[in-house]
Amino acid sequence: MIIPDEAHMHDLGVQLAHGLAPGEIVTLSGPLGAGKTVLARAIIGELGFTGDVSSPTFAIIHEYDEPGMRLPVVHADLYRLDDPEEIEELGLFDNRDRVLLVEWPGMGGAALQAADIEIVIEPLPDGSRSVEVKDKRKRI
Repeated sequence: MIIPDEAHMHDLGVQLAHGLAPGEIVTLSGPLGAGKTVLARAIIGELGFTGDVSSPTFAIIHEYDEPGMRLPVVHADLYRLDDPEEIEELGLFDNRDRVLLVEWPGMGGAALQAADIEIVIEPLPDGSRSVEVKDKRKRI
């Protein structure tokens, strides 16, 4: 799908948030500036977080779990990992009652191949974004 601007990227995040369940993993791939954090911010906000949501690039992990949230969220940015084995040290898979949003999942190696939803964002020359959403959850 083509997302023309940041407002529409936000709308996509809101839509995605409504279908998320505890323990699900959502990966966000794309180059720097593609809109991964914009999408994550919209998802986290729609799940009920009312504060500021920033990129976890330097902290690697931000956790969002406040009263009133429909689901708690762990937002990780693996851009700074040197080795995929470091993902185990982060404890991302220790608490399956949360949604896990992961930017730069390729840096996490095989551990993130079991993602429930994979999102790939590619900037286009006109400033819009090509967004592919692959939902691998089995629905009954």
